[in-house]
Amino acid sequence: MSESPSTSVTRREALLGSSALLVLGLAVGQVLGYALNVVGARVLGPSSFGELGALLGVLLIGNVVALAVQAVVARRIARGGPSDAHGHVALSAGAAEAALALLLVPFAAAVLDLDLLPLAALAVAFLPLTLTGLALGTTQGNDRFLALSGQYAVIAVLRSGLALGTLLVTRSVTATVLAVLVGSVLGWLVAAPLARIRLPWPGRVPRDLAWETGRATFALLAMFVLTSADVLLARAILDPGDAGQYAAGAILAKIAFWLPQAVVIAAFPRLARGERGALARAALLLGVLGAVEILGAVLLGPRLVPLVLGPEYDVAAASAGVFVLAGVALSAASLVLYDRLAADDPAAAGLVWGSVVVLVVLVLTVGHGSPVAVAWCVVAAAALLTVSGAVLHSRRR
Repeated sequence: MSESPSTSVTRREALLGSSALLVLGLAVGQVLGYALNVVGARVLGPSSFGELGALLGVLLIGNVVALAVQAVVARRIARGGPSDAHGHVALSAGAAEAALALLLVPFAAAVLDLDLLPLAALAVAFLPLTLTGLALGTTQGNDRFLALSGQYAVIAVLRSGLALGTLLVTRSVTATVLAVLVGSVLGWLVAAPLARIRLPWPGRVPRDLAWETGRATFALLAMFVLTSADVLLARAILDPGDAGQYAAGAILAKIAFWLPQAVVIAAFPRLARGERGALARAALLLGVLGAVEILGAVLLGPRLVPLVLGPEYDVAAASAGVFVLAGVALSAASLVLYDRLAADDPAAAGLVWGSVVVLVVLVLTVGHGSPVAVAWCVVAAAALLTVSGAVLHSRRR
C-alpha cells in the first residue's frame, strides 16, 4: 500500500520539528566546546594548551563507546521497548572501558608526555560518560526530542561549562580535566531522571546485545577516524604553512559536519523502526541544510574567516566553500552509517573503515598539491561511503 502525500508531508514536518529542537541543545555543546579550546589557547600558552588539546582528544576517542551504547539502546527501544539489559550493557561497557583506560594510563602518559592525574581522571570519567549514553539513547528511542535537547544542553553546561569556568579561574590543565570528571558525573545524575531511568545495576548482558554494542563501537570508531584523520594527514604531507591553512579550514568543516547531526539523531529512531521513506526525508533535509551552509561559506567565508581566525588564513578564507562541502559530505556519510546501525548491518564497520583507507590513499597520492586538494580527498571518501551505504539500504530493504 502506497503512502499518501499527506502522510509524507506530516512525517517530513515531524522530522523537521524534531531536528529544530535538537539543534538548540546540540548548539550549546558545540559553542561551549569551541569556547573551551579558544579560551584554553589564550590563557594557557602553546605548551600547556597542547597538553589540554591532547587530553580532550583522548576524551573524544573514549566517548565513542558512549555513542555506541546510545545508538544500540535507541535502536532497541524504538523497535521493541525498554529492557533491564540496556542498563547492564551500559554499566559493563563503561566499567570495562574505564578499567582498561586506567591500565593504559602509564603508557599513555609516557607516549603523550602527559601527567598521570589528568589521564586517570579521564579514565574514570569514561564510566559516567557511557551511562550518559544510556540515558540519551533511552530518550532518543522514545522519540522525546524536547527532553533529549534539554539533556544535551544540560550535559554540555555541566561538563564543558564547568571545565571552562575552572580553566578561567585556575589556569590549570589538571584542574580543568578534574572538572570534566565532576561534570560528567553530574551530567549523568541529571540525564538519568530526564530519561526516566534508574541507576543501573550489574547483571548478565545477553550475547546478542554485547555483540551489537561491539559492532556499533567499531563502526563509530571508524567514523571518528574518518572525520579526524585529515588534519593529521595534511600535517604529514604538506609544508607547515599549508598544514596550518588546512587546520583552519578543518574548523569550518567540523562546524559544517556537526550542525546537521540534529537531523541524523532525529531520524535514527525512525530508521530503526523501518519507517518508509525515513532515509529519503532525512537526506533531503540534510541536503537543504548543507546547501545553505555551502552557499553561506562561499558568500561570507572570505569576509568572516579573516575576522575570526586572522588575515593570515587566506587559503581557508578563499576556499571556505570547499571546506564546508567536506563537512557536509561527512554529515551525509554519517547519516548512511546510522542507517546501517539502525538495521544492525554487520557491514557497517567495513564500509567506514574502507572509506578511511580510501581517504589515506587519496591524500597520499593526489593530496600533495595544496590544502584544498586534501579537502577534495575528504569529499571523495565521504561520497564513496554515502553511495555505498545508500546502495546497501536499497538492496536490504
